[in-house]
Amino acid sequence: MLRSSGFFIHHIIGGHIVKRNIIIIFMIFLILFGCSTDKDSINMSNLDNSGVSAETIDKRKAYSNNPQAPDTRSLNNIGQEFSDEDGKVILKGISDYNKTHRIGPIELTLKGIKLVEYIPAMHLIDYFHTFTNNETQFHYVKFHVSIENTSAETVDFAPVSVLKTDKGEVKGFDDDFYLQNLYGVLSPGEKKIGELAFILDKTSPENLNYITLTTSDVFNEHRETVNKGKEIKITF
Repeated sequence: MLRSSGFFIHHIIGGHIVKRNIIIIFMIFLILFGCSTDKDSINMSNLDNSGVSAETIDKRKAYSNNPQAPDTRSLNNIGQEFSDEDGKVILKGISDYNKTHRIGPIELTLKGIKLVEYIPAMHLIDYFHTFTNNETQFHYVKFHVSIENTSAETVDFAPVSVLKTDKGEVKGFDDDFYLQNLYGVLSPGEKKIGELAFILDKTSPENLNYITLTTSDVFNEHRETVNKGKEIKITF
């Protein structure tokens, strides 16, 4: 009887232990599942934040403010002005030119072309002294550029090799003062976006009717010409 009772008690206690183990396993499963769900939520949150960041980065790539001059995007009517810590800009001329040119493997888009009067801040005067003798107040022409290498080969290209006004003033590629690294080597599929700006010392805004841009040739890695450059006329 005692053995029988002991057997019965043993089974009852054993049953409680089994139940307790099942409950513990079930609770562990719930905890692990909850952690996994929270982790997934955090990962999704991170992905969403990454998406926002990526979009922000893409927007920044679309426009990069130049440290040498104020932003001119708000200038759309002749006489409009804008000032910031870099100085004051006044719109003197604007072109509606917006075209994409195919030069061998290169797709070159030019737009946002403006003629601007600029009064730079004091901290920039020394910088402009290397580009003009009228460093305290001058005019410049600027334009937005997009360059894409559509080939599977590395190429070398300059969007502007020579700029010439209809009054005979000539500027070379090294006269660009925005310095946004838009010249040189492009890897297969690489795209560069930015702006170029050239000071005009001998052409007044009132007398400027058009400018002519001549691109460089397109060169391969061995400095051999793949395609000849192109001359582009832009009217104001």
